[in-house]
Amino acid sequence: MESFFNEAVAARLQYVTFPLELIGLTLALIEVRFPKAAAYLTRQIERLSMPIEDLRSGNDATVGKSLETLLSRILKAGFGILTVIYLVKIVYGLLSSGFDLKWLTGVFIGYLVFAIIMTVALVIIGLTMFFLVVGGSDFARRFVAGRAIGTLGILIAGLGLLGELYQFLTQIAH
Repeated sequence: MESFFNEAVAARLQYVTFPLELIGLTLALIEVRFPKAAAYLTRQIERLSMPIEDLRSGNDATVGKSLETLLSRILKAGFGILTVIYLVKIVYGLLSSGFDLKWLTGVFIGYLVFAIIMTVALVIIGLTMFFLVVGGSDFARRFVAGRAIGTLGILIAGLGLLGELYQFLTQIAH
């Protein structure tokens, strides 16, 4: 059981749990102290959850369109960053050692392999992010009608508290 409760993991977990609790409590504070801002943010959450509503009603065009937009933006950004990194690598390599066809071929093959791996990773991350945001927005909207911001804040702070519980149990185990 001691291998599950690792002190190094518990110490690093603080970097995740504190921001989660801070964000969650801030959202709950907005719900309580700033009702106009909370109403605006609630409308935005309702807008985020529309693809789920369309999916329930049988109209999956919105889901497809928003998913297509998200994935294309993520892939464009990823390929842009990858291309810039490899262009800098090529320029630096050409300036430092001159033109070498074998080295340039190796860099190009590395670019292709990394592009394939990155595409799969970015699609998985994009899909996960899409369904977490859309599903979480739908859950927060339906959990307490009209109070999506406070609900989302409490849920996010609750995730932070789970991390704090792990840290507490690690201290008890050691």
